[in-house]
Amino acid sequence: MSRLERCERCGHSLDLLRKPLRRLRWSRYWWEGAKSLLTGPLWVCSQCGAMYSTEGDLVAAGAIETDAERRLDVYRKDMAYLRDSFGGLIIAAELVALWLGLGPSGADILQVVIAGSVGAVSFVPFTYFGQKARTAKRDLKRLRQARRSGEILRSGTTP
Repeated sequence: MSRLERCERCGHSLDLLRKPLRRLRWSRYWWEGAKSLLTGPLWVCSQCGAMYSTEGDLVAAGAIETDAERRLDVYRKDMAYLRDSFGGLIIAAELVALWLGLGPSGADILQVVIAGSVGAVSFVPFTYFGQKARTAKRDLKRLRQARRSGEILRSGTTP
């Protein structure tokens, strides 16, 4: 029983696949993760996504998300969260401006202008973070497609 130290596809070092059921969930390789609980751990290459058995046999090429994909996915989720936060701020500021302007008490026009301005100024970060989230989503799709099609990416390069 000889275990590989390096990936046969790209030469990157192999890591132990932790939580195989969670990492392989919603993929066609989930059964391999379930079998690994009984037969022995799976080893993965974080560079190209290849998965190896305990004996060193290639189980699947490009089956696991690479480190670059995982980092980009977290970045995309953070940007979407920030975009949604500023979207909520825009809505809240506009509702306050409407409530002050049309509400039961006669509001000072300065308060209405300030509340409206806060909503208008919030459009800048809203559009910025929205653009960052869209760009990250597009790059993530490109990385996943490259992994699935068998293109091996070196760190920092694009297909």
